[in-house]
Amino acid sequence: MYILILFFISTLLSSENIDDIQLLFDQDNYLAAKEMFEDSSIDTEDFCYLGYLIYFKFDDLNKANEFLQKAISIDDNEDKYSTEVDLLSELINDLKNSNKTLTSGFVEEAIIEITELTKKYNNNAIVYYRLGYAYREKGDFDNAIINYRKAVEINPYKEDYRNEISRISNIEIARGKEFYDLKEYQDALHHFNKALEYDPENAGAMFRAGNIYFAIKDYVKASELLEKGLIFQNNNYKVLYMLGRCYSALNDNEKAIDFYNQALSFKADYSKAIFEKGKIYNSMGDFQTSKQLLNQILSSSISSKAYELLLDIEIGLGDYDEAFIIGEKAINQNPDSYSLLTRMATLYNEKENYDKAKSLSKRSLKIKRNYAPASFELGISELFLCNKLAAKDAFNVAKRDRNYRKAVNDYLKQENFDYYTKDCN
Repeated sequence: MYILILFFISTLLSSENIDDIQLLFDQDNYLAAKEMFEDSSIDTEDFCYLGYLIYFKFDDLNKANEFLQKAISIDDNEDKYSTEVDLLSELINDLKNSNKTLTSGFVEEAIIEITELTKKYNNNAIVYYRLGYAYREKGDFDNAIINYRKAVEINPYKEDYRNEISRISNIEIARGKEFYDLKEYQDALHHFNKALEYDPENAGAMFRAGNIYFAIKDYVKASELLEKGLIFQNNNYKVLYMLGRCYSALNDNEKAIDFYNQALSFKADYSKAIFEKGKIYNSMGDFQTSKQLLNQILSSSISSKAYELLLDIEIGLGDYDEAFIIGEKAINQNPDSYSLLTRMATLYNEKENYDKAKSLSKRSLKIKRNYAPASFELGISELFLCNKLAAKDAFNVAKRDRNYRKAVNDYLKQENFDYYTKDCN
């Protein structure tokens, strides 16, 4: 009697469970139906047939066939499900045949075969997915995307179909990155825009395209794309940092600082964002805040830039003693920074220690040959050391940079040159 009661309760619960799964399926809540089905362990004909329907809906044809065969074996009546068996068997065989054509290297023939299958199974997502795959193998991404999208439209529940769209979009990003690394920005932009055409929610493509617009100084377009990318990746500190740079370039300091602060809220030690904030406060004349920020990153990978700006601030404030202290620390930490060496050469020229300035300028030029700022400082030190020919040689190198041309011409003007060297033997 006890066993009969348990059997009755178990049967009742199983029936209710199947009804719940069926209700979810009938309401088009396929994901919930599948999850509930997989959490159940019922071995009845109705349950197995429901499994067939669910897995067929998800285009998992092998699983669908497995549960259909179970339902048939329980009922022991092959005729009852003959329509389903014929449809499923024919679909599986058709797909196998077209796949054999494709894997044998006959891509064009496979496309023709699968195109015919889309007419035969016009409401079956997996056929469009296979056609998309064949076009991808051909390298025809446009038609691949068309068919992948059709598969998603018919069956939006299978993640693989969406992933294929993302995969092609990411291929275009990789192609664009190759051109970007070569600074061929227009070609790179073509591929990034293609990636966005395929997958309008691809935040990576937005970020890459935004970087290009920043590089070509279209800061408005860059900020539009980057802000759009934030909709999909609102915690990406690199995107937030780039937005800060856009608004810095657009002279909107308030917005720039806000985006740098947002970037730092996700990565508090992001030295690039701290440095850019320091630059803004320096440009606003708030030297104290700028120095506080720069001092935070003197041990980071961009310490030489931080030291350079600190040096510029102290030189601008006329505090040469502090500038010398900072400069010596900077060079000890970054002995191969040609720009730091040149800044220190500037300081020593200002202090009329021309031998030291000459030494530092030459060290800089050893690291970066023909570096105009170092050549200019070398010209000044050689001039006041009475090395006239060496001074002219150094100045002529610096003159190749238009930023130094006017200053160099002033020094080389005969009356000026004679004046500066009047005490030379």
